[in-house]
Amino acid sequence: MFNKTLEIFSLILSKDIAWWQSFIKVNARNPTALLSRFSYNIKRGLFDIAARLGIYQYKYNIIFIAGMPLSATTWVKNMFGRVPGYFTRFAPIPYDISVRQDFSESAFKYVSRQEYTLFKTHLNPTVENLNIILNNNVKKVVVTHRDFRDVVVARYHRLKKFPKKPGDPFYTDLTKATEEEAINESIRLVSDDYVSWIDGWVNIANEHNDFVYFCPFERLRNNPKGEFEKMLDFYEIKLSGKKIDEIIAACEGKGNMQENHTKAVLQPWALSSNFRSGKVGGWKEEFTEANKKYCKKLLGKELIRHGYEKDDNW
Repeated sequence: MFNKTLEIFSLILSKDIAWWQSFIKVNARNPTALLSRFSYNIKRGLFDIAARLGIYQYKYNIIFIAGMPLSATTWVKNMFGRVPGYFTRFAPIPYDISVRQDFSESAFKYVSRQEYTLFKTHLNPTVENLNIILNNNVKKVVVTHRDFRDVVVARYHRLKKFPKKPGDPFYTDLTKATEEEAINESIRLVSDDYVSWIDGWVNIANEHNDFVYFCPFERLRNNPKGEFEKMLDFYEIKLSGKKIDEIIAACEGKGNMQENHTKAVLQPWALSSNFRSGKVGGWKEEFTEANKKYCKKLLGKELIRHGYEKDDNW
């Protein structure tokens, strides 16, 4: 454990000046966030020792979340991050792999089969990624997903609030587009990438019995406690009703996207948040008639196939 801590500390010290300037600025604005991270690391060390001694035990060493982007993956991660004994850990993945939402063996470098670990990803359902996680003791996966139209709107607002810089992968310049045009661009991207993504996980679920639990954003939003209880049952984790209530209350959306994003620089990964208050059917307030027409053209059949609509009369 000491060698792990020393190696991670060395990586932190290797950060460039710009990173440290940002770190100091954020810490000055949110001094309690840094304390929270140190406290989390100490707590993780103590729980890891207890796990190695067999003082407490769960059936599954790894909770693995593979969410559709902007489908409450962070929310689900924050709930599991408060299950006593499960912790996120440093997962070194080469940038060119992680930016594609793929995985590498190195992600499990600091994961022990005697301790309990939480992963939050947007993992692509490829054969290569599946083999990596199966070979590293991942026995079950929670997959979050959402109405494609609400993902479109959430993506638009995310990029509007946090625009990508020129040269970044998947760079999009919203300053040169109207809101209608920007939403249409999101519709195109969701159609190109997200439909095949969820279909891939459906195929994996069909091929691997009791391996995938699908958590729809809509069901989670309407009944967070009931849905969390189902996910706990999936992992055979027993918590008291009081503890579940505490977790649900602690994970309610608080603050705005900018505030959460700033604090997330210092907060433990298991507990940090950057999401806005998502709505079920929020697209109805933001789609123009042109957006609806374009969405029906690209996603109409998929919305029916995935159960979000019965026909094109929406």
